[in-house]
Amino acid sequence: MINHRLANAIKQLKQETANAGAPSWVEAAVKLEFDRVQKRERMQRWSIAACAVAVAVFVLMLVPRPKPASAPTPAPQPNAAAAPEQPFIPIPYVAPPGPYERVEVVRMDLPVAALLSAGLRVETADPSGFAQADVVVGQDGSPRAVRLISIQGQ
Repeated sequence: MINHRLANAIKQLKQETANAGAPSWVEAAVKLEFDRVQKRERMQRWSIAACAVAVAVFVLMLVPRPKPASAPTPAPQPNAAAAPEQPFIPIPYVAPPGPYERVEVVRMDLPVAALLSAGLRVETADPSGFAQADVVVGQDGSPRAVRLISIQGQ
């Protein structure tokens, strides 16, 4: 009998409160909390994405990079002398090319006096003559080294 009375009381309470809504201040508080939780979740997603990007950049910085290729060796000249080639002599007081710098070997006729004034030893009796030489020219156009091929007097 007690269960029957309790069931009737619950049924009556249900009918009386069927059309009742929550007060407006409760509804506003629930919406405010819902918005706050959504905003926090969005911020967490952006934080996770930013951390992932930072980790990816850090890992890419740790990956070893290949060293730049050295300058290609020049192709042999078809009209070069049969004598063994002399080594390139660096021009004194000129910085050598960097490992990343492109260089070019150019064959040219140079005044012997210019070679002497640059500090190179040239064995000739006539400083007014010309010397045929291979010149290593840096990326900036400045000569870096010289290899003498022949010397002609005037």
